[in-house]
Amino acid sequence: MSLQKTSAMPIFLHADIHTHSEYSIDGEYTVKKMCESALESGLSVYAVTDHYDISVAFTDFSALDESLRKSLGDTLVEKDRHRGAMTVLTGIELGQPLENRPKAEEILEGFAFDFVLGALHNPPGGLDLYYYDPNDENYHLEQELERYFLALLSTVHWGKFDSAAHLTYPFRYILQHHEGYPFARWDDHLEAIVKALAEKGLGMELNVSGLRKKPPHAMPEARWVRRFRELGGEKLTFGSDAHNPKYVGAGIPEAMQIASEAGFSYVCYFEGRAPHYIKLSDFL
Repeated sequence: MSLQKTSAMPIFLHADIHTHSEYSIDGEYTVKKMCESALESGLSVYAVTDHYDISVAFTDFSALDESLRKSLGDTLVEKDRHRGAMTVLTGIELGQPLENRPKAEEILEGFAFDFVLGALHNPPGGLDLYYYDPNDENYHLEQELERYFLALLSTVHWGKFDSAAHLTYPFRYILQHHEGYPFARWDDHLEAIVKALAEKGLGMELNVSGLRKKPPHAMPEARWVRRFRELGGEKLTFGSDAHNPKYVGAGIPEAMQIASEAGFSYVCYFEGRAPHYIKLSDFL
């Protein structure tokens, strides 16, 4: 397979800047394989954002630090390898940063990232919503969601990231058990979060991994992408959240359409922690 894209080969997709390799706890494919898939998919910009999930219970981060070093090292190799054909970005998905703020800030100061996703997968000290079990009588979903969204707002106010990942992450797993779950009961919380992102000039991710699930569901929903734009939000990023090469770039065409219908003329990616804007009309 040729790794160089010729001038006759069109770029079909804008960017996918939320993906995971073998250096994420839930990944198994090499950075090289993920990047090759990105090139084959026609992406113009691609980022590896391996997990660095902080937990208040952690005292030894040595294994996470080593995985991060390897992820960044392999990504830099691919950045050089694909130069001129595709922009490859070094990234991180920094999960639960406020559970150990000094460690989170140490990571941000100690490594050179192009792009930092801020993420929350669980309420403070609690269980990742991935493990939500509706049959667990000791799990109080509404209380945990309240804690989750309050913590997410606090993370936005901290704001030392570029784009906020999958704002409605819990809904992805709740939907698998309660298809008719009334999302609107959390609208006040999400309004405050989206407003804070816009006011602080931070990015918001349109995560399309849920479109591969049943029932299909973007994170956040299209109405929140529109609301972010209405509130003055300018930095909208796209992510497939792919952990497998076959999903790299999946859902990005749908993301472009959602963004356009929400009123965005430009979407962005980050390089050297600085936003770069691309016209949607160049891809639609």
